[in-house]
Amino acid sequence: MAPALAAAASRDPRWRLGVDVGGTFTDVALVDERNGRTVVHKTPTRHDDLVGTVVQGVREILVQHHVAASDVAYLAAGSTIALNTIIERSGCRTGLLVTRGFRDVLEIRRNRLPDAPNFDAARPIPLVPRSRVAEVEERIHVSGRVVRPLDEAAARTAVAALVEDGVEAIAVCLLHSYTNPRHEQRIRDLLAEGWPDVLVCVSSDIWPQQREFERALLAVMNAYIGPRMVTYYGSLEQAMRDTGLHCPLLMTQSNGGMLSIEEAARTPVRTVLSGPAVGVTGAARVAGDAGHARVFTLDMGGTSADMAVVDGQPRLGTENLVGQYPYFMPAIEIDTIGAGGGSIAYWDAHGALKVGPRSAGSVPGPACYDRGGVEPTVTDAYLLTGIIGETDLLGGAMRLSRERANEAVAGLAGRLGVAPVEAAEGIIRVATANMHAGLLPLIAKHGADYTRFCLMAYGGAGPTHAFMLAADVGIRSVLVPATPGGMCGVGGALTDQQMDFVVSGRWDLDDHEAIDDAFASLEARAGKWLAAQGIPTAAARHHRTADMRYQGQSFELTVSVDDLHEQQASEFHRRYAEVYGYSDEDSPLEVLQLRLLTGVPRGVVPRPTRTRTERSATPRETRRVSYGGTAIEVPVYDRGRLPLDARMHGPAVLLQYDTTTFVTPDFEFWENGDTGNLEGVWRS
Repeated sequence: MAPALAAAASRDPRWRLGVDVGGTFTDVALVDERNGRTVVHKTPTRHDDLVGTVVQGVREILVQHHVAASDVAYLAAGSTIALNTIIERSGCRTGLLVTRGFRDVLEIRRNRLPDAPNFDAARPIPLVPRSRVAEVEERIHVSGRVVRPLDEAAARTAVAALVEDGVEAIAVCLLHSYTNPRHEQRIRDLLAEGWPDVLVCVSSDIWPQQREFERALLAVMNAYIGPRMVTYYGSLEQAMRDTGLHCPLLMTQSNGGMLSIEEAARTPVRTVLSGPAVGVTGAARVAGDAGHARVFTLDMGGTSADMAVVDGQPRLGTENLVGQYPYFMPAIEIDTIGAGGGSIAYWDAHGALKVGPRSAGSVPGPACYDRGGVEPTVTDAYLLTGIIGETDLLGGAMRLSRERANEAVAGLAGRLGVAPVEAAEGIIRVATANMHAGLLPLIAKHGADYTRFCLMAYGGAGPTHAFMLAADVGIRSVLVPATPGGMCGVGGALTDQQMDFVVSGRWDLDDHEAIDDAFASLEARAGKWLAAQGIPTAAARHHRTADMRYQGQSFELTVSVDDLHEQQASEFHRRYAEVYGYSDEDSPLEVLQLRLLTGVPRGVVPRPTRTRTERSATPRETRRVSYGGTAIEVPVYDRGRLPLDARMHGPAVLLQYDTTTFVTPDFEFWENGDTGNLEGVWRS
């Protein structure tokens, strides 16, 4: 057992910490392993001191709830640092080594235009310019046979030229290294011998899957963000130790699981989509415990709204986008639109009202924060319409200014010739339409019947907007967890430590022996990973999937192959029909990738006991809310005091520390006494 794990075990700690560094707030969740009690704390994100923000949030929640640092079993943290580094193109100066003849791999991409009908479509600019891509003499056959040996002298010369050009990191992607990594490994050794201060990332270590462009891009991403992430993780670890936390530190990753901080520093590309992904993992677990296997998740924060499909389990895919670039590693499929609480409303060049993707962020924030923001945002619209009140945020600790919100929205209102409150309603309708438009392609992509799905809302603004979105789309049920504003932090505290493995080839589906041998090799690799983590093999669970297609097609579907061999074909045909509306059961199938997801369950957290004492359906006040073009009187309740399992009719505003929930008149709702979730159903 690793020293940190052994130390934690000897203290018998009982608390889990989950941290999510968001664009506006940093959320910290504290979960008691003995009874499931969960509390969350929010602190404004300081973008000039992210480590300091995490330290502040952790210290504050431990002090508030009288938890000693020695009682923390582990901390799981996620952030958008890696993602933002790529999107903002603020990474280090990076070089790339490729097989001779493949210098344009990042330029040619997939040999497809980004927008085929548009002759003026701009190509994405590579993270590594062609001037810093160097070729080396070598060649590996697709079978793994060495066709041309590596010219080590020429490789040293190419590396020296890149270092002379000022690169801090070098990615290496050689042809067919996924079948034979010998040449890539030798170049890695040459760099370690001659240039130990240069970070080197070889594609066969990062993600050994066929398709040169995608594999090269992953290696480049890892090198590009590597130095910054190594510094961040090192500073975070030291700061946590100085705080008194000597428990394991785990980082959330794009597949919705966790990995050690040491492994995250080696392959930070695994963490690029970690923040929203682990929120979906946590949401899936909470929804499943509540009996909702099929949910659309809506994670609406200050900057964006993230949406995903959960059908029993979150959907993993390899077609996600990071800015302009495809992300080839397994990641929970999430669609993001610029519609958060801080999204800015404006008139476009054609005179249409638009909302997002620009955001006021946490600094200066929406105008109603009274921190210098002057542009109208969705949060300002919530305040002016009465959906949220001036003392609703953070239990009243953060007051909002109706005067500043009115000033910000007045400019838009003047152009429309309406009162600011009417313009605020327009802002909310546009934001709802943006989310509706973002959800429809997600539904179509997964072949989901939205009438059979529940909308699960979380994030600071998710519950505020969820019932409006559900009414607009026609979704008949809504679920709001007990601590929605900190769900991504809660997800980190509830999710499992896990790792993905892949092997590429080309197998007939009937070649059972070869497929079983390939999976056995993946499980051997998983065993080595488990040993390095100090985890017994018996503690792990393995999930097998395969990328399959009809022979002659260019694209694959990933399907589960945990079942017996004879069931794999039927599973593919079922999944194909679900996505495309038909299947051809007489066509032969082939397999291109076999995948293994190895997970280490962190143990079941019991469902907290709900007390039924001191609860009342009497509202604390009645508030006038502008909704649907008219002013309506809406009761305002403390969510924590709602009577359990008693059905009530909307409209209603429900207050809690980490969010405000607005139930539209179309729904009835109740606080589930068994799960602690708020549930709403369409009033027929």
